[in-house]
Order: sequence, then structure tokens, then C-alpha cells
Amino acid sequence: MTFNNPNQTNSSVWNPFEPTQRDINRTEELAQKNPTVAGILTLFLLPAAMIYLNRGINNLKILAYVFLIAFTMGTVFYKKDNKQQLDIMSNVVGLAGNIAIIAENTRAVTLARKRQSQTNF
Repeated sequence: MTFNNPNQTNSSVWNPFEPTQRDINRTEELAQKNPTVAGILTLFLLPAAMIYLNRGINNLKILAYVFLIAFTMGTVFYKKDNKQQLDIMSNVVGLAGNIAIIAENTRAVTLARKRQSQTNF
């Protein structure tokens, strides 16, 4: 991924739901993948999904955001007597991150299929 891509704005470089230039260049390969398989692999074993799709930068962006949010919540809301509530909040953040990664991987395949169908016309 290059940071000097004229088609991307500075904000889209940090947006994990925007396709990277590498994804656009690999549209044919990504379009051949099954979004259901990508979602199930992501649910159970993220590295397997990253290998299956041969992509990882957007997944790593989401993981970084999840860790940043969890760390921030942990430092701001930490109290020794309130540990159970912190555990619940961290589980919610983890679940939201997992859902976001699943959605991003399945979306990458469906967007590749859409780009492929648009170029075939």
C-alpha cells in the first residue's frame, strides 16, 4: 500500500473499510473467493482468513483500532472495585471488532465481484 496514491485521500488511508490499491489491482483474484468462507474463517481463525484472501492490512487496521479503544477504556475507567464492568466493556469492544473484521473481509470479496462485473460490461 502506498501513501502517495492519487486516488486515495489522507482519511481513506486510515479507513479500514476502503479498498486498498492492492485490492483493486487484485480484483480478479478476490472476486473468485467465496465471501461465506471468508466470513467463517474470520470468525474462527483470523490468520487463516488473511491467508485465504491474501490480504491483511485492513484487518490489522481494525485490530489496531480495537486495541486502542480497549486500552483507552481500560486506562480511563479502571477502578479496582469496578473490574466486572470493565470486563463487560472489553468484551463488547472485542465483539464489535470481530464483527467489523468479518464485515470487512466479506465486503472486500463482494466489492471485488462488483468491480469485476462493472469492468465486464
